[in-house]
Amino acid sequence: MLLTKDTTIYALSKEYPFLVDALAGHNQAFEKLRNPMLRQTMGRVATIEKAAAMGNEGVLELMLFIAGRIMAATGTTVEIAPPALEGQGASAGGLSNDQRLTLLKEIIRELHDGVELSKLQEKFARTVGDITPEEIASLEQTLVNEGLPESEIKKMCHLHAALFQNALEGQEAPSMPPGHPVCTYGEENEQAKDILAQIRQELEKIGEESGETVWSFVVSHLRFLVQELAGIQIHYARKENQLFPLLEQHDLAAPGKVMWEVHDDIRRQFRLVPELLAGKESVAARKALVDLVEAVDDMIRKEERILFPMTLQVLTDKDWSRCRLGEEEIGYAFDVTPGKEWTAAAPGTGPEGLETGLINLATGQLPPEVIDAMLCNLPVDVSFVDADDKVAYYSDSIHRLFPRSPGVIGRDVKNCHPPKSLHMVTEILEAFKRGERKKAEFWLELGGKFIHIQYLALWNKQGKYLGCLEVGQDATHVRSLQGQRRLLEWE
Repeated sequence: MLLTKDTTIYALSKEYPFLVDALAGHNQAFEKLRNPMLRQTMGRVATIEKAAAMGNEGVLELMLFIAGRIMAATGTTVEIAPPALEGQGASAGGLSNDQRLTLLKEIIRELHDGVELSKLQEKFARTVGDITPEEIASLEQTLVNEGLPESEIKKMCHLHAALFQNALEGQEAPSMPPGHPVCTYGEENEQAKDILAQIRQELEKIGEESGETVWSFVVSHLRFLVQELAGIQIHYARKENQLFPLLEQHDLAAPGKVMWEVHDDIRRQFRLVPELLAGKESVAARKALVDLVEAVDDMIRKEERILFPMTLQVLTDKDWSRCRLGEEEIGYAFDVTPGKEWTAAAPGTGPEGLETGLINLATGQLPPEVIDAMLCNLPVDVSFVDADDKVAYYSDSIHRLFPRSPGVIGRDVKNCHPPKSLHMVTEILEAFKRGERKKAEFWLELGGKFIHIQYLALWNKQGKYLGCLEVGQDATHVRSLQGQRRLLEWE
């Protein structure tokens, strides 16, 4: 057989299964190959050249190892086509990982400075040549760590995708068994694609300059389709509460923050478009609808080509189990129901669980199950952020105002809010810690409800800051009460 730098790991492991254990023993970076799902996804696009870069070793060195193992185990003669450039720690084009990152950062910064996209695409193809979804995520995280705001990356992320388009198009979308979160996300995206196709079909029928008569015949159907498409927002909420916290634990907060900002942009479009469709400005309504369709479609592409392949490379089986076990808390878009072929591991029991026996309180003793029942049945939504600004608790209550799921536990509270409100959250917490404020109070009208929210600073008797208690309430009913109802009148 002929072994080249472009031979895929998937092809090798399929023909020579013993190579999986051999490679895992050869280089710790290849331990992930023991995961059959990973071999089916990333392994299909990971060439020997890319694997060498991942393992920080020479391409020729890896080729010689693989050839030696095949010949020793099977007696088959293996012919090697050596790469043109080779060196210790080299990757595509003979570049080291540090050289690749330096060049990629240089290209991205030039893009932000206004250098023509086509010139940078040519430079990228000439110098780097290819890129993995994990590298894109690491690149964005590095840029944020070096001071580039997430808002700036969000503003340019469509150009980032265009810059790496050719490299990403050659990679297959990940395919996971039914029940796996990535499979569920994919099924929701397929539903969204179908609705997008229907909207485009309606828009093509009427053309760009349709008269009011033609518009009046289709606008009702367009309103219905937009309402159906709006279900994708549950998909976004699940990413924000389930997927992004797990990436943060692997020091990849930037991709989630950037994508969350784009989610918020799309949400604003979902609020604007129905208003315009209900009005008489058909030209403005059509343009806003086209923009919404493009934004949702672009998000699907980013998920399939960058986010999901990257998460499959980064997250562990334990991470995916945590992700799956919290999904029902948020819900699913459209009529998608997770399959049963892949199931999450049961959560472990031990020090993280509630202990048996009574818990001593300031004015009594209660079993943990009673305390939990009390908190979950309060007519308010309760969350607690500890002294290190990590989410430590939320009440699993029917009165919950905003989506919560177990994936948020342990997450930095600053990552639980849209970037536009981040500075206010930071100011409140810092004021609490300095002892300058004890409470921050807000109220708003949302979806016909009057929502009242309070942030309360908690301190122990010794003056130590314990954290922040957030209490939210749908106060619509309380606000509407008049007169009086005494205890004896409770029926």
